[in-house]
Parts: sequence; C-alpha cells; structure tokens
Amino acid sequence: MTFSEDLKKIGQEIQRQADARVRRVALAALRQIDEGSPVDKGTFAANWVVSFDTIDRSFDPSKKEADRASTITTATAMISSKALCGTTIFFSNSAPYAIMLENGYSPQTPQGIVGPAITKIKNAITSGQL
Repeated sequence: MTFSEDLKKIGQEIQRQADARVRRVALAALRQIDEGSPVDKGTFAANWVVSFDTIDRSFDPSKKEADRASTITTATAMISSKALCGTTIFFSNSAPYAIMLENGYSPQTPQGIVGPAITKIKNAITSGQL
C-alpha cells in the first residue's frame, strides 16, 4: 500500500468512528428526552421528532401514549441510518404547550425536559461514558 492509500484508510476509519460516536450520543439524547417527557395523555411524549439540518415543526394532536413507542422506533431508525459527523440533529416537539413544559409547568418535570437531558449527556461525554 502507498502512503496515500494508508492515509485514506486512516481517514475513513476516523470518519467511521466519528459517525458511530455521533449516533451513540444522539441515541442517548433521544432516550433522555423520551424518559424526561411528562405524560398525561401522551400527546407530548408521542410528538418528539428527529430531523437533520432543518427543524421539523410537525405536530399531530391525535397521537397518544400508545403511539410513543412507534415515535421512538422511527426516531431511532432515523438516527441509526442518517446521523453523521457534521450533520446538525434536531430533536423537536411542536406541541403548543412544549415551551411551558420545558419551563417547568408540569410537576412531573419541574426542571424541564431538554435542559436536564443536555446536562446528563454532557456529563456522560465528559466522564467517558459516551
């Protein structure tokens, strides 16, 4: 193998490892956000959306707790297949009361949802768990 081919192979391996880490972190964030979502009828928890490079502002008021597993399965599949190093990943929830919940409106999540999830993910990265 030539020096150039060696460098290309090393670069490809670095990219593969970076993409894998991005996926691990994104999946951990999804888990934290899902676990931190308060549930009444489940509409909020079932309306988390994962998108790449642009925010998906869709909201389906007919979704309920029974749809939550499908929402997570879809998001997991998207992250597993599309999340790459350098891609911006958005986790969004366009429920009309999402900002209220993030600001502690629910006694189930007085600290919010995304804020605590980010803190946990940062701590896991810093400690080498992710």
